Formats: sequence, structure tokens, C-alpha cells
Amino acid sequence: MNQFHKAILLSFFTVSVNAQSLKDVIRYSTPNLTGTARFTAMGGAFGALGGDLSALQVNPSSSSIFEYSQIGVTMNSVKNKINSEYFGSGYEISSSDLDFDQFGFAFILKNSDSEPWSKISFAFDYQQTAKFNSVFEAEGYNPNGIDNYFLGFAQGVALNYFQPSERETISGLYSYLGENFGFDSQQGLLGYQSYIIEPNLDEPLNTDYYSTVNPASNGYFHEYVTSRSGGIKKYAFNFSGEYQKKYYFGLNLNSYNLEYIEETDFYESNYSDTSALNSFRFNNRLLTLGKGFSYQIGGIAKLTQQLRLGLSYESPTWFSILEETEQFVASNNGLDITVEPQIINTYPEYRFKTPSKYTGSLAYIFGKKGLISIDYTQVNYDSANFNELNDSYLRDQNEIIENNLSTEGILKIGGEYRFGNYSLRAGYVNQKAFMKNVDNGGSIMSIGGGINFGGSSLDLSIASSDFNDQQQLFPSGLTDVINLKRDHLNVRLTYVLKL
Repeated sequence: MNQFHKAILLSFFTVSVNAQSLKDVIRYSTPNLTGTARFTAMGGAFGALGGDLSALQVNPSSSSIFEYSQIGVTMNSVKNKINSEYFGSGYEISSSDLDFDQFGFAFILKNSDSEPWSKISFAFDYQQTAKFNSVFEAEGYNPNGIDNYFLGFAQGVALNYFQPSERETISGLYSYLGENFGFDSQQGLLGYQSYIIEPNLDEPLNTDYYSTVNPASNGYFHEYVTSRSGGIKKYAFNFSGEYQKKYYFGLNLNSYNLEYIEETDFYESNYSDTSALNSFRFNNRLLTLGKGFSYQIGGIAKLTQQLRLGLSYESPTWFSILEETEQFVASNNGLDITVEPQIINTYPEYRFKTPSKYTGSLAYIFGKKGLISIDYTQVNYDSANFNELNDSYLRDQNEIIENNLSTEGILKIGGEYRFGNYSLRAGYVNQKAFMKNVDNGGSIMSIGGGINFGGSSLDLSIASSDFNDQQQLFPSGLTDVINLKRDHLNVRLTYVLKL
């Protein structure tokens, strides 16, 4: 049958499936404690303090608190430990990373004391606001198998579309199906060519399929390994001013670069003696690239010499995102069978909006001895959405977001004690669960210290975080979840030079 006829028939049976889902909202919208060592040591509670390069990420009026122009850079070492639980079986895996994830500078222009605007500042801060590098693995016995995934996509599609013509390769057919009919038909092709599903009737127009595998008495054995990398880089361009030495106002214009790479390797075995296969492997790779924009406005008021109040608003981040996927399957029925199309699927660009944030802050300064600061941020997670009104799938995802996420708060508390040129710091962050049916909340505890050399300073922080999470195996067919506990240990070192 020629390609034209294939297109006519397949169009009646294909249902489009997109990669975008609720997990994208969670991944790209969850705030992280990143920045300078002083900032992270105090839990990021700088909304009413300022005087730190990373503080302008919370409140853009922070830069005009500086007395002197300065430049700073931060090196970060992170150790990730992820514990997984899957059908009663536990697994632990660790990974580590080292890089420079913050750089910034601020230029301070001072007017005479008689001028109402006594100080103006221009600042720039680069921060890696999210870092996705991690690896986790889960193993266990599940009564449900991966055959359900492929059956769900294959049912209703004519067998002829899973069989290459005489002059056609499997790779060529996979590419053709993806370009013309989308993700669904490609999955059916992979399932059929790997022999995990077979047609009820060996006829070209057959549209009904059955599984060739059954589990042994204790279920299918599953091994699921996910490796992630990339991050979100934020570039904040800041303008701020001091009015009457009492009020501070500021504006940030923020640009973002997003990169996310995820590779998932799924292995299944422990089939019954009546099954056609001995084992099955399914590998998926996702590359996400995006650019975004947001703005922030904020103010700080010195209510007294000791007491400061801060208020700030961060707009949603408007992202434009491109995604690519690549996949292969391998099975064994006594002989090794590999279906590796070596085709990269590229999807149309889509737009995504993260939640907005409101932060209220209060700080008390104990003269030159130290300070204590509290921030409370409200994040409207349920307001995130895919801004593609003509896409019915993404409209459905927006409804899922609204029904499954809520508006929740993040509490940050930080303190600093100074003695001479030395400082000791501590912080605490509590993030409430914002998924209605999953406990994905967590907390961060941090400590640190610093030395002021006069014209420069050196700061160190150690932050330990503990968060709960869940990972669904596949979007359909095999939808069981892995329960995850993520422990992160971050050590940061910041050097600041006054200009």
C-alpha cells in the first residue's frame, strides 16, 4: 500500500499525545534556595534586608541598600541522595556536582544628602535558580506490565501501519508516522515490532491486538532508572533607588534560559513460561529548551532604625519551549530484538506560564551585633498554565493543573550574629505541599559564616534540604508511581570584592 493510502486510513484512528503535563508545571515552577553563601546560609530571608547580590532576586529594591559598589561570584558543590520506594522495595542512589552558579555586580551612585533621591543603583545578577542534575533508580515487582502501555496506543490502528512496505525500513516508517500522525502511532509500531503485542488477526486491516506476555506468580520485575540534567538560568537586570534615606524602590527585568534533559531506562522481566518474551527494555530521552521573561517590583521601608518592612511581587515567567524526544525498545524471545529508529521527534513550540509570587518580609537589626529576618512568599501554583488556546490537549492539562494544585506559602527565617569581622548565620525554609493529593512539601536547614576583610569578604554556607516527590512510570497504560525522598546537601563559597 502506498504512503498516501496509509495516511488516509491512519487519520481515522490516531489520537495525539503531547509530552507536556502537570510534571512540567512542578519542575519549572518549584522555587529553590540558590544564590550567594550569605543568602543561602540565612535561608534566603532577605526581602527586607538587601545588601546582598542574591537579595535582589527576592526584592529588587535590595541593591540600593549597598553602601559601596561590588562584584561577587559563588561556587557550589551539591550532593544528591534519592531514596525510592516501589511496591514495597526500596533503593538509594547518590550523585554529586560542582560548578559556579552565581555571579553579580552592583554600581552605586550617591547624591548629596540634600537630594530626595540620595542613592541610585544599577545591578546585575546571574543565578542558576533550578538545577535538575540527579539520578534515581527503583526496583520491584508489579502485577501490571508495560504491555498495557503499547496496547493502549495500538488498539484501533490498522496492522498495515505497523508493517514496513517492501522498500521501507522500520526507521523510515517510524519517521513517517511521527511526522504525519504523531506520537500514538509510533508507540504502537514499537510495541508490534518488539513482539510484546500481536494482532488478533494477521490481516492488513486488523485493529485489535493482544499481549504476548504474562507475569510469573510474584508479578513483573521492573527496574526503572532516570537520569536528569540541566537547569534554569536567570539573568536579572536591576534598577533601584533610595528615597530620603528611608524608603527603597526597585525593578528587575529578568531573562531565563531553560535546559532540561531526561533519560529514562525501563527494564521488565520475570515473565511466565507461556510468554513469548524473556525480557523487555524501553528507553526514552527528552530534551527541553526554552527562553523566558519576567519582571519584579518591590520596596523596603525603614520603619525605625532597627525595624524594616519589605514587600515585593514577581510576575509569572512566560516561557517559550521546544521539545525533542528519542526512543528505542529491545526485547528477547530467545533472540535479541532491537527496534532503534534513531529518529529525533521535534514538537511544535509551545508557551507556558509559571505562577506569580508575592513576598512580605520583616527584619530587625540589632545594631552592629546582628539581625533576624522573616519572609513569607505566597505562590499561586494553580495559576500556572499552557498558553495555547487552540490546543485541546493543553486546555485539558490546564484543567488538571487547576484541579490538582493549590496556592501555598513558603516561610523563610534567617539570622546573623556578628563579632568583629566575623559572622555566624543560620536559616530555615518550610515549603508547604502544593499538590492536593500528594505530599510534596519539604524543608531546608542552613548554617554558615563569613569573614569581612574590609575591601572584600569570603562567605561559606551549608544547606541541607529534604523533600518528598512522586514519579509516574508512564503517562498511560502503566501509570503506577514511585515514591521519592530527595535529600540535597549544598556547600557554597562566595567571594565579594568592593569597588
